[in-house]
Amino acid sequence: MNSNPDLSLPSHSSELGDFGDKNIDSATFALYTLVDISTSEPESIASLLDKEWMEKQGNEGSHLVRLVPSNNFAGKSLNDILTTYTQMDKKETPRDDIGASGDLCWYPSAFLAVTSNEWKKHGILFVYADTEQTDFRTDKFFFLPTDGYMMLSSIIFGDEECARCKNEFAIKHDELCS
Repeated sequence: MNSNPDLSLPSHSSELGDFGDKNIDSATFALYTLVDISTSEPESIASLLDKEWMEKQGNEGSHLVRLVPSNNFAGKSLNDILTTYTQMDKKETPRDDIGASGDLCWYPSAFLAVTSNEWKKHGILFVYADTEQTDFRTDKFFFLPTDGYMMLSSIIFGDEECARCKNEFAIKHDELCS
């Protein structure tokens, strides 16, 4: 088992960043794992990150975070997840109104990854393409699960961009080492 997964990414990913004229207001963040954890733990992590979102919606509607069907990438690299995610069907629901050709089920330009068995302390990895940049620069940062609802819902509501969330929610390296 690799205790330090390979977290390298390509510098840019147009496949991750370009979602055209699709609506992402009801999109869900996908959760993956790069470490061996119990089979029930990924679902518990997704439920923890999703809990406050669902409660505020009366436990109806779309989820904020869910597991993708093939979410276990233990022993593989973050780039393997990126490749799989960019090729995944984002499940578009067609629309008749003007402004968007459809609603995407999965958030197209970002995903989450568990990279440590001590994820409560070390955080969850947020991987994204900077859609504010025309070259779709890829980036990543760790955030604490307790900040998940505030950060992820701010992105979904369009109140924050992923790059700005990095400034506000990223766990500093020295915090991880303490």
